Amino acid sequence: MMLKRTYIGLDIGHDVLHAVAVQRRGKQLILCGANSHSLEAGTVTPGFSDSNVLKPDLFVRSVKELLEPLMRRDNRISISLPDRSGNVFLLDVETPFKNYAEGSEIVRWQLKDLLPDKTSPLIVDYQILEEKDSGLKKLLVAVASRDVLKHYEALIEQAGFAAAMIDFHSLALYNAYRSRVDLGRDFILIGVDGCQLSIQVFVNQVPVFHRTRQVEHDPQQIFQEVNRSLVGCRKDLSNFNRIPVFLHNDWAEGELLSAVDAVFDQTVESVTSPMGRLIQSPQFNADSVDVNSMVAALGAVEQLTPGVTS
Repeated sequence: MMLKRTYIGLDIGHDVLHAVAVQRRGKQLILCGANSHSLEAGTVTPGFSDSNVLKPDLFVRSVKELLEPLMRRDNRISISLPDRSGNVFLLDVETPFKNYAEGSEIVRWQLKDLLPDKTSPLIVDYQILEEKDSGLKKLLVAVASRDVLKHYEALIEQAGFAAAMIDFHSLALYNAYRSRVDLGRDFILIGVDGCQLSIQVFVNQVPVFHRTRQVEHDPQQIFQEVNRSLVGCRKDLSNFNRIPVFLHNDWAEGELLSAVDAVFDQTVESVTSPMGRLIQSPQFNADSVDVNSMVAALGAVEQLTPGVTS
């Protein structure tokens, strides 16, 4: 019997690795494995320009121990990196361009004063979100140091795998919810995974605000960061107080929901992990893992499975 291909998504955190394994059955995904592996303190220290993995041998060993039990036929995986390993920008581009390469040069020029490190070679990727009749294009732009990405890729290769796709944690988080949860057209998605905070605001399903922060395990700090970050959106969006707000988090304490809820006039909804919406393989029991911590890994693996609807 030919083994079905297994697709793996790996979410790299500051102190933990999460992995999800799925298989395709027609246009459906079957959840066939998920697990986590804690990292020794100081193994991964995310940053834009410096080496992110300070204990490479330990990192490689941890990746192998986590992923080898999940791997079947293919060693290609999709990776979600910590948001601090790069930068995400939302740009309005008025200059017309004919192809991706021309657009990339325009994006680099517009970002020349915003990038934190101008000495390291950069990898710039972008997606056109919307194009107005006037020709103005709204772009989502992801930027990372080539050296940082190459180091991650080399370590993944040492572990016996190949990084087929690389994304950032907040984008992978949204990707998982977008395809499985009805968030509406206008919404705010707040994610808190460990010490990673992300705030994303969407209007007509197009992101208009994106911000990430590293935080302590302190609900009051989350309240302050979210409240301060959304000052501009409160002024710019006339319907701000009516936009649905969704909170994703992997904290055990319920007080985080109360802290975020205090920022808004509208009630904040704690969104259910989309992991529970997947059909499970008989060989896997999702009750054995924390499904809230696996969402970004699921969002990462879905980059390898285009065309899947559920």
